[in-house]
Amino acid sequence: MNINKLPWDLIQSFIAVSQLGSLSKAAREIGTSQPTLSRHIATLENKLGMTLFDRSTQGLLLTEAGSRLIESSESMKLAAEQFIRIASGVNMSLTGSIRISANEVIGLYYLPEIIANFNRDYPEVYVEIDISNQETSLNKRDADIALRMFRPTQVELVAKRLPSIELNFVASKDYLAKHAAPIEFEDIFQHKLIGYDRDSQFKDKIKQLGWPLTEKSFINRTDFLPLQIELARSGAGISATHTCLLKRFTDLEVVLPNIPLPPLDLWLVCHADVQHNSKIRVMMDFLTDAFEKRLDNVDH
Repeated sequence: MNINKLPWDLIQSFIAVSQLGSLSKAAREIGTSQPTLSRHIATLENKLGMTLFDRSTQGLLLTEAGSRLIESSESMKLAAEQFIRIASGVNMSLTGSIRISANEVIGLYYLPEIIANFNRDYPEVYVEIDISNQETSLNKRDADIALRMFRPTQVELVAKRLPSIELNFVASKDYLAKHAAPIEFEDIFQHKLIGYDRDSQFKDKIKQLGWPLTEKSFINRTDFLPLQIELARSGAGISATHTCLLKRFTDLEVVLPNIPLPPLDLWLVCHADVQHNSKIRVMMDFLTDAFEKRLDNVDH
């Protein structure tokens, strides 16, 4: 038995199946077919001369032998991911692709204009945009650059703070024509409010401010932030949104302008291994300049 030249794809398949416990899920994860993945596992078991998984109706579970191998195989995976990041980081040409991760509001209302301008200046760079409120992994190359609303704590990530995003309570002109605008904060409880549904971040901020708001305070609740804006624009009630978006949505007006809402942090993040990649460096500088111009020029 010669195991000195085990192909990496066999080990990669072993890791994916061990983590997900399913051939079909693992195949989707690594972008291959289930029959191919099944052959990989069978080939690896044959080359090693051992059974790596127990098959059952509950899925595939690591055997004792498989469990002993998984730790070292995962270390190999981390090394392979680092290899890819570093290889990308030394690529000095302004060609290829960049993947950016951002949340819904940043992705829909800020990035289109920025990316269109970037495309004009760098036509050979392809931009992929991942829109999600969930944190993407820069270690696993789910994204090259992330725009995050919090400072990352991982030591391997490089983060640059961008200008904070100011917030205001807003309502449509149509809504305010039918309902007297609140003057004091207590007046807001006489209005229809639009807020979050299951997102705990918003609830935590409400508690920190000491406001007596509960889920029942909101007549309309959704965690899809663009829908909150559209509900407000349609006259459904009062919401909170980015102050700079009011230049875009002229049908919205600020209410309770003297009630301070805590601004949102905004961070530009990449992995340390790719921070000197020329196209990523250029994109980060481009994003920095664009957000600084937009967020530093908000009318108060």
